[in-house]
Amino acid sequence: MDDFERYGDYNEVDEIPGHRSTLGKVLRILVAAVILFVVGFLGFRLVLFDYYPSSIKRLYFNDTLAAYYNATGGEIGAKTQRIRFPYDDSTNGYFFSDHLVVIDGADQLQVSLRLNTATVDAIEKKYGLAGLSRESLDYLSFRLVDMVEGEDGEDEVRVLSEGKVVAEESLMMYRYLRLVFDGVDLFEREDGSAPSAWMRVDVYVAGATDGEPFAKLAVYENSEEYNIFKDYIPSRKERPQ
Repeated sequence: MDDFERYGDYNEVDEIPGHRSTLGKVLRILVAAVILFVVGFLGFRLVLFDYYPSSIKRLYFNDTLAAYYNATGGEIGAKTQRIRFPYDDSTNGYFFSDHLVVIDGADQLQVSLRLNTATVDAIEKKYGLAGLSRESLDYLSFRLVDMVEGEDGEDEVRVLSEGKVVAEESLMMYRYLRLVFDGVDLFEREDGSAPSAWMRVDVYVAGATDGEPFAKLAVYENSEEYNIFKDYIPSRKERPQ
């Protein structure tokens, strides 16, 4: 009988390590799957953060720019510049800007903006609005401005151009806009005044009552501190037919 009891004890000892080994493998697989998911999700968010759809990055030939293109035989002298501070706020970052193109001879500036649905939530909260669309952003308007010295010696905002949305896209939580500003004297002003050392896009919300922009984005610099421009050559798909 003692031998049978010892035989039963051996069986119990053999079963427990096997059970623990299987459970350990399952746990290791689950941990590895979670790690891969987290790494993949973070990597996807990083890629998406810098992503702009091709329709939002391209140069748009409206009537003004198309006429200038034909008048110059395609030599429009477009320039681009890296935007050093692409966000409106380093803490919240409601709006981001990228893909700046300026055409001095046509007095035109184009730039892309990106925002996410949390920005719409912030707009509703700030202005006490409700029901704003997360898809169509037609309640937003844009002004290109700089700063000049007023008659009283104080700096004041000068509106250079009202922006027109020429393309609008969405991807997951992000919304993208391509803006065109016409009538902008970039390097040589017709009135003889000094060209703008910087320009920014002010974002306004329809229905807001305080008259102040919701966001301000510096999109252009031409000062002693920073004035680096590169030639922008339109691709065949971008050029007017």
